[in-house]
Amino acid sequence: MINKTDKNQYFFEVNLKRTVGRKGKLTAKDVSTAIEIATAPVFRGGVPDTWTPEHLFLGALSGGYLTTYLAIAEKRNLVVNNISCGTIGQINLYDNHLEFTTINLYPKVYIESDADIALANEILLSAYMHSITANSVKALLINHGEVVVEKEVVS
Repeated sequence: MINKTDKNQYFFEVNLKRTVGRKGKLTAKDVSTAIEIATAPVFRGGVPDTWTPEHLFLGALSGGYLTTYLAIAEKRNLVVNNISCGTIGQINLYDNHLEFTTINLYPKVYIESDADIALANEILLSAYMHSITANSVKALLINHGEVVVEKEVVS
């Protein structure tokens, strides 16, 4: 077990074990389900129809943005009917290695009232600035946030 030494310090731990070929199983002690991952099909030896490290990386950015937005919205008393976040990452050869160079986030927030548009947009920016995963990457992150007024609540 890793011990906290500071009140603003958090540890997250995962374990990856090879299963067969270029596949592995990702687990965490505090999560009951595992994720099968493999080399992306665009690379030699890649496996189709399986989550890849690249998918998980982009998913971490989308998930970090979504959960940060919802936490701030709750704190600011904004009713969010629904939220989605598409993410597209571009990999390029840079300094003789491949890396994500640009990542586009497309968060779309559905709110109930026109009166909340300004607050919803303010939270779009705040979530972008406070997302732990977004703050932890060196690639250029471009936020294409959109707020939509929608009367129906999705839970």
